[in-house]
Formats: sequence, structure tokens, C-alpha cells
Amino acid sequence: MKRGSKNFVAIVLSLGIVGVAHGIPATTSLSIFDGVTLITITDNSPGDLNPAIGELTLSTNVGVWSLSISTGVTKPVLGAAKTPIMDLVIQASSTNAGTLQYVFSDTGFTPFSPFTTTVSGHVISGAPTTVNYSVYGDASDTLAALTTPLTSTGTIPLPVLTSNSGSFSLSSLYSLSQVVQLNASGASSVSVDASLSVIPEPSGTALTFLGLAFLVVGLAHRKRSPDGVS
Repeated sequence: MKRGSKNFVAIVLSLGIVGVAHGIPATTSLSIFDGVTLITITDNSPGDLNPAIGELTLSTNVGVWSLSISTGVTKPVLGAAKTPIMDLVIQASSTNAGTLQYVFSDTGFTPFSPFTTTVSGHVISGAPTTVNYSVYGDASDTLAALTTPLTSTGTIPLPVLTSNSGSFSLSSLYSLSQVVQLNASGASSVSVDASLSVIPEPSGTALTFLGLAFLVVGLAHRKRSPDGVS
């Protein structure tokens, strides 16, 4: 997985794909790599079927794979810079054995609370398939840079429903990248959903109500105490 990720980033950088759409620096991208062919789209660039800012949808073929649904959603549709929420939805079919790697990346995040990652999925039909879901952060705020590993499920067979937790807090802006790698042992059709979300910290208001709740419970307990103290 680590070797594949490094090769993937090297190919992205060598082709100069990221940030070329309309001459505007890209802030969000979705890339798909089958080991031979790399396809990368940026938000609202050619190939992105979704006009919403922060939501990329790609439907195409690559190698032995037919990608009916490949959608990545991030801020401002979901979450914000200090409260990241990212979701990657995949429906793909292969005509033979093969691997497929997705990288969904967004930039401009600020320090945030600990987060959780969840991956769920199953084989709709066909041969056994495995999935590996990892999340990376990059302190230079570079798109699709798989610099610092944050969480990983390791390679596990479908069907699956599993969650991890992690944290990544820096003083400057940074990027986050979701990496999902599929490995089909033969012709297969699969559905996978990989998500990342912040564990919210209690707000001041919430803490106030929590304190009042404890106070009410304490008073009720005192009223019912055997010594009759109220």
C-alpha cells in the first residue's frame, strides 16, 4: 500500500495534472489509478459531472474497471475548514482480476478535534474483493500529498463495516486525503463508502446545559436523602 501510494503521487506530480484546470490552483481533486492509467479531475474541471463546489463525480472506464459511481464530497457541501467531513462513494465493476486506487483530496483545513474514519462495503456480485482505507495529512497543504499517515484499516475482505480514530493538529493550513484501494481476485462488482468526520467538542452552551443537568440531579438526590436535608 505504501509503495503504491508513493508511485501514485509520483505519477500525479510528473504529469502535472493537479491544478491545471482553467489555470486556477486546484483545492479539491479525485484521482483513480489502476496501476497503468491515471485519471484525475479537479472540482468543476472537465470530467466532473457535479456542478456543486465541494462535490466531485466521475463516471468512466479504466483498464478492466467500469466506474458507474465515483463521488467525493467535502466542504462546503459537508463540513468546514475546522470541522472536516469527507465522504467517498464508490460503485465499480471489473471484468477480470485487478486493483483500483482512489485518492480524494482537499486543502485548506485548520486545526481540529480528533476524528473518526469509517469504511463500509460489500461485493454485489462476483469474485472476492479486498479494500484498504487510509487517511493522510500534509502540513504543506498540498493537494493529494500522502505525507503523514493518520489512520488505516489495513487490507480486509468485503463485506466490511469498521471504524478507526485519529488526530492531526497543526498550527497552519494542511490538506487531507482519503485513499481507498480495491483488489478484485476476478470479475467483480462492488460498493464501498469511506468517510471521515470530526468528533465534535462540546460547545460552551452544551457544557452549561450539562452542568445544569448535574445540578438538578444533585438537588433531587438531596431532597430524597434519608436525613431529610433539602
